[in-house]
Formats: sequence, C-alpha cells, structure tokens
Amino acid sequence: MAAPFDLLSGIGPDEAMSMTVAAGRHPSSAITVSTYLVEGKGRTILVDGGGGGIGGRGGRLHASLTAANVDARAIDRILLTHAHPDHIGGLVGALSSPQFPNAELVMHEAEFAFWSDDANLSRAPDAMKPFFQGARSAFEAYAARRRTISAGEVAPGIVIEHLPGHTPGHSAYRIDGGDASLLIWGDIVHYPDIQVPRPDVTIAFDVDQKAAAETRKRVLERVSATGELVAGMHLNFPGFARLSKTGQSFEIRHEPWSAELI
Repeated sequence: MAAPFDLLSGIGPDEAMSMTVAAGRHPSSAITVSTYLVEGKGRTILVDGGGGGIGGRGGRLHASLTAANVDARAIDRILLTHAHPDHIGGLVGALSSPQFPNAELVMHEAEFAFWSDDANLSRAPDAMKPFFQGARSAFEAYAARRRTISAGEVAPGIVIEHLPGHTPGHSAYRIDGGDASLLIWGDIVHYPDIQVPRPDVTIAFDVDQKAAAETRKRVLERVSATGELVAGMHLNFPGFARLSKTGQSFEIRHEPWSAELI
C-alpha cells in the first residue's frame, strides 16, 4: 500500500527513509498489508480482510485463499482488529454483499460503536468520512452474522485483547498453542523498522496518537520480555516476528517463511 513517510509524526521523511534502508529494506515508504488464516479445532478463521484492491490497498486475498485451497464459503468466522479500509476492503463485494457468506464478523464493541456513531461521522474531516462509509458498509453486509465483544474467547483457544489508540476498539487476538502462543496485534506498528525502535512515532491514521504510542510501548515491553511470537498486518512479509529489548531500545527480528511457526 502506498503511504508516504510524511504521514508520520515524530520523525522526518529523510530520517524515516534512512532507518528503512539501514534495516536492509528497499528504499520505499510502501506498507505491507496482510491478513491471517487460522485453521484448527473445527474452525476456519480469517483475521481481517485486507484492502480488497480499493485505492491500491492489497487485493490478493481471494486469489491467495484459492491458491491455498480454501473456499470463501468455508470461512466461518472473521476476527476484525479494526475497521480501517485496508482491513475490511476484501470483506465486501458488489452491492455490499458479504464475500464470506457463512462467516460471523466479530469485533470489539468499542470499534462498532465508534464507526456507527453519527456524531463521530459529522465531526470527522472530509478525508476520513469515506472510512466511516466503508466501515458501515462492512458492518451492514454481515449484519445477520455480526457479534461485538469486549473480552474473552472469540473462538476455542483465541482471546481478544483490547489495544486502543489506533482506533477506539483496536484489538489483538492471542492464539494459545499450548506450550507456545501467537499474538496477532493488528496495527501496533505500520512501519516496523521505524516504530519498533522509535515507538513514539505515530501515524496520521491514529484516532488518538498519544494513546496509540502508549499502547505500542506497553505491548512492545510485554512481547520483548516474553519472547512471544507476534504477527501484524503491517509487519514485513511473511508477517511474523519476535522482539527483544536492550537497555531502552527495542529490536525486531522478522521470522523467515515457515509452514510451522508455532
């Protein structure tokens, strides 16, 4: 997804590019957009829906599912980290029809409330109003199979964790694998090579930038202490990593591609 560095606060574009190149990445400000498929315990679960190709955001979800021999009708649950366009674009088809007709859409109750509030829509800058329209379209498409939750299990072995700031209902999903676990943390970072070592750096899409930075620091502290495997929609492909901390500095180690990460 094309996203210029000038969307960031707390760092200039030149320094952001320097950090990206220093991390061994291509000199580009483009952001990775990912979704995650979870299979097991009789469930076929999708975490987020990508951008659907709308506005140049993603667009490979359905082809990727087909390549993995997963029929869209087999998806029985969609866990939404939040309702920004690059996370819901692949969920809705023509005439606002659900792309996953047998799936229940699950999200934090604060996320549904925020995007459904007409007062929030009226106060939003003009550039953000389409975000509300997109979110509402997705909510409506799954109205017959939609559930909001504030805590607890969303599927066997999967627990929602409220991580507000980026949006009011922004949430992670923690998958318990017995002797290991995976935290799918949504948009804790957009530029991992920048915002992990510099968690104070925020992005224009944060609804509450102060809270987003505070939440990010708290999560980075925890996962660097536990060594827990993390996944995120904007981590560098293949989208899995572990974190560590030396002194006051966080470091990220992206996991190589593997069929069995847990």
